[in-house]
Amino acid sequence: MKYFSFLLLTLFLLPLILYAAQSEYVFFILTQGYPYKQIGFSSRKHEEVCLKFGDKVRIEDEYVRGNITWFRCYREPYFFYLPEGFIVKKATGIHYDSHGNIKIGKEIVDKRNALPVLYRPNDLIPVPLRYSAEGYENRVLLLRKEAEEIFSRMIEDAEKDGVKIRILSAFRSAQYQSYLYYNSIKKRGVLQDSVAKPGHSEHQLGTTCDLTTDEINNVLSQDFENTCAYQWLKEHISYYGVSLSYPKYKERVTGYKYESWHYRYWGKARWEYYQRKYGLFLSR
Repeated sequence: MKYFSFLLLTLFLLPLILYAAQSEYVFFILTQGYPYKQIGFSSRKHEEVCLKFGDKVRIEDEYVRGNITWFRCYREPYFFYLPEGFIVKKATGIHYDSHGNIKIGKEIVDKRNALPVLYRPNDLIPVPLRYSAEGYENRVLLLRKEAEEIFSRMIEDAEKDGVKIRILSAFRSAQYQSYLYYNSIKKRGVLQDSVAKPGHSEHQLGTTCDLTTDEINNVLSQDFENTCAYQWLKEHISYYGVSLSYPKYKERVTGYKYESWHYRYWGKARWEYYQRKYGLFLSR
């Protein structure tokens, strides 16, 4: 009799255990806002629930409506709906070094793979003012120490060749990225592909810069590809372990439009391999 009672209890609890195991927690990534009572942007907002950046909610189910994936979510005591563009999944497979940072060049971040939303390298240092774009002197630029040394050296070497390159943007926290992301959604819709989701931006690594030059008045523009600065970078970045993240004609691979200004430092180990294999040098 005791065995039979235990069996019944197990059969009753098993679906609940499986259901809990299948539940997934995700993070809300807009600055703040209300979820929806039903699927669709025409549905009424669930005004009893105001979500803020980084709030954790539980996914209960998934639906596809047109080109948009929707999730039925739960946050005690309410159920509601959120489009995929409003959430980011928990990062997995992240390995930190003894200092709590992800090893440079080992960070996997793209449209499919996210960083932990609150990740912030603890070795960020200010970029010297002389490397900042003119007109943006009040903008504090931060990079991881090793990346700052490389970008600074690269800029100085370019100047020796008579080419002026400056940094317009560097480290961005996921919370700051959410402001840029939300503004892009307001302009272009939830399927916009101009601004990376918070947690999916290379700028959060602290090893990535948006570069510019006075040839285009130090702005962020695709016209950068027509400058002497861009041509110099094209010919020399391999010497520094730096690469163009979103090249032309690679949109289907990267998931992002071509950005002639967006450069990432991949670390010494990766590029020392190319030095040994192809005879390249990390710096001149």
